[in-house]
Amino acid sequence: MTDLAAYHAWNIAAVRFGAPPADLSPEQGVRLAAAVEQAVALEARILETREAAAVMLPIDQIADAVAGWRGENPRCDISDTVLFEALHRELRVQAVLDGVAGRAPAVSELEVRDYYDANPERFVRPERRLVRHILVTVNPEFAENTETEARTRIDALADALRAGAGFADLAQRHSECPTAMKGGEVGAVAPGALYPEIEAIAFALPPGGWGGPVRTELGWHLVACDGVEPGDTVPFDDAAAAIRDHLVKQRRRTAQTGWLRALMMRPVLVKSDTAAA
Repeated sequence: MTDLAAYHAWNIAAVRFGAPPADLSPEQGVRLAAAVEQAVALEARILETREAAAVMLPIDQIADAVAGWRGENPRCDISDTVLFEALHRELRVQAVLDGVAGRAPAVSELEVRDYYDANPERFVRPERRLVRHILVTVNPEFAENTETEARTRIDALADALRAGAGFADLAQRHSECPTAMKGGEVGAVAPGALYPEIEAIAFALPPGGWGGPVRTELGWHLVACDGVEPGDTVPFDDAAAAIRDHLVKQRRRTAQTGWLRALMMRPVLVKSDTAAA
């Protein structure tokens, strides 16, 4: 493997497998080798283009990239000389792709509006619940937090609520969650943000109601719903900037993909030794 290929191998292994090349399994090594071959070939083709020939990078930019990469990959023993060349090539490739992406036509206001109108499901805000909870953790290393004691304590707190105690007051005094400092307040949450066991109760409660006890991997909880924020639709004016950003990125990717596809279809011009002589 060449020095430049080793650089690609390190980057690809980190992204695809979360480990350096030396730590990969034989099967992963085969997949890595194929990916490196493709990456090296694509980089070489891009750097042969007229767009790449026009790219000039300051030495300081490359040196900063080397220092940054070295800091993020302290285990790698690739020399600074190789890193300088590899990152010089990589930055030139990125500059070329950025330039190609910059050729993409601008996104019009009409296109933004059309996207909003054609994708109403993307702009629905789900109902959110204003949730509080009280937690008694389960930890067998502490006598007061064994499974039996934790259940006894949470049941006693539930009895106190039934007797008229305030949920926030009990949470502040007895909850073993950092939210205790705010009376157990979790905040406004949408579906999917809570433990499923807690969510099932929170989204079934009426405003002002409470429920539980319920067990999660943390321990025993009591759950309260302070209020409901109904689901609604994000107004166009609030969504327009995100839509434009999405369409611009999509258009830039399309421009790059089309350019790369055309590039890879071009014949490779190989200089023969005879002709060179």
